[in-house]
Amino acid sequence: MTKKVKLTAILEVGDDVIFDEFMMKRTLGQLGEIASFSVNDYDEEAEVGQPATQSQEVEITHISEFINAANKIYFGTLSIENRKDVALAILHMSNLDKLANDQSKKKFMKMFNEKFEIDSVKVEKLFNDTSDPSLLEVTKSKFLEGDLTQIVIYMWEKILSKGEEDDFEIGLVETAAEKFSLESQSINDTKKLGLERAKIFKGINSALSGKTAYNKLKAFEKGVLISLMLAECSTISGKISSEDLTHLKKILSEQLKISANQATVILETKITESLLKKVEQVEVYREKYELVEFLWEKVLSTEAVVDDGGMNLIRKMIRRLDISDIESEGARKEAEENLKESGE
Repeated sequence: MTKKVKLTAILEVGDDVIFDEFMMKRTLGQLGEIASFSVNDYDEEAEVGQPATQSQEVEITHISEFINAANKIYFGTLSIENRKDVALAILHMSNLDKLANDQSKKKFMKMFNEKFEIDSVKVEKLFNDTSDPSLLEVTKSKFLEGDLTQIVIYMWEKILSKGEEDDFEIGLVETAAEKFSLESQSINDTKKLGLERAKIFKGINSALSGKTAYNKLKAFEKGVLISLMLAECSTISGKISSEDLTHLKKILSEQLKISANQATVILETKITESLLKKVEQVEVYREKYELVEFLWEKVLSTEAVVDDGGMNLIRKMIRRLDISDIESEGARKEAEENLKESGE
């Protein structure tokens, strides 16, 4: 016999935390099946008349102190920078024997400098701060299974995002996962999810590199580019409302075939200058038009219907590329013809 329970909680989380279906199932799914959920910003000042507090990124200078002081380490509340520090600590503590010689130590530090983008000075500082073998057991006690799974997926994502697979790096992650008691199948599953995210990361780098005209990118890379532009259109003052996030993720999943796991990378990508403005200014009219035509092909090639909110988001992106509604309709008709010719 089962019953339905409505759980209400107020959480203090980092600005970059995304509450998606995967995260909710991972964190609350152990209690029961999640029928539905909604997430809204909480205005503490409006409710109790006190200034609202905001979580801030923790500057980790001594990772051992951070670990010892934490009751639990929740992946969702770690900033992007803090994830790097925690990943380094886990990989080092789990592989002390492998990293005892200078050659392995240098390779480890190079990996974190190049693939995790941590300053070399900080890498060495964190490395030296995690040399105590007893810290490993302390760290293991700080993670719930779901949070551990997420940090391992993150490690795979970073080491597989640049260059070819490296046996040394793969061995470090596998050893760490085993020492934190992940089963073999779970390790394989985390690697698969990490590879999915790494593919998106590579697509982002290709789309942003400027080496290829935007309309000449491979189909997958065009999809990533459009995903980034749609995310930019959804963002106001650095945030995406829960309603806009729902519309955005639905388009990413149903029209652009980007999974919830992969969408995490899109949503966490920080671009210093407007990508929409860059595409609008750099590309000639025909190239922008062809990008819009590609988007319409994606919209029309699936049976999934884009709702009004999603369509408003698509139109907003197209207009910001300086393509009028009439021109967009022309691109849509050309997309229909292309699909008829290809038999889709």
